Amino acid sequence: MQPPPPHQPPGGGYEPLHPGSGHAPPPPPGYAPPPPPGYGLPPGVQYGPGYAPPGNPYASSYGHPPMKKRPGAVTAIRVFVFISAGFAYLIGLILTGMATGALLSPDVAADLDMEGSARGLVLGFGLVIVTIGGLMTWLGVRAGRPGKGIMWTIVVLYSISAFFNLITLSLVGFGVAVLIIVLAVSGNGRAFYEGRWGPWYHS
Repeated sequence: MQPPPPHQPPGGGYEPLHPGSGHAPPPPPGYAPPPPPGYGLPPGVQYGPGYAPPGNPYASSYGHPPMKKRPGAVTAIRVFVFISAGFAYLIGLILTGMATGALLSPDVAADLDMEGSARGLVLGFGLVIVTIGGLMTWLGVRAGRPGKGIMWTIVVLYSISAFFNLITLSLVGFGVAVLIIVLAVSGNGRAFYEGRWGPWYHS
């Protein structure tokens, strides 16, 4: 007596999936397995998941460090610099206006007790302060970007400002100047200006 023929599973040789069995359902028609890692690259070259070679415009950003907000210290520096520029414009324009009036009218010069060379000195001093206000405005714009030159420009300019505020007993101006210097040369402010903050975006 011959043994019965082996059981032939239906569906072209694929055995249907049963609970507890180790067989998977048949793949759909036209299915092709994915290529192995490194397929299509030169021999011995493979890129990890989410990584693309440099220069690829369609490279995924997966795996790169996330972008960070600009440090709060830098934002505070810019705010204080713009406020300083506003005060410089105000004082400079007041002095320039007084000196101009004294130059154009002897009566105004007498009222302001500004006669002779005093009018020219006050006018020149006012124009210098207005120019400093313009420099501070430029610095406030540039202070939002990294650069050691920007950091040291802040330090030099506000060291001069702190000195003049100290000899004129302007304690508020002196404190603001010192605070700006400290924010620029320490902590996150220094890391940002020295380019060690990493990828960042405007906040």
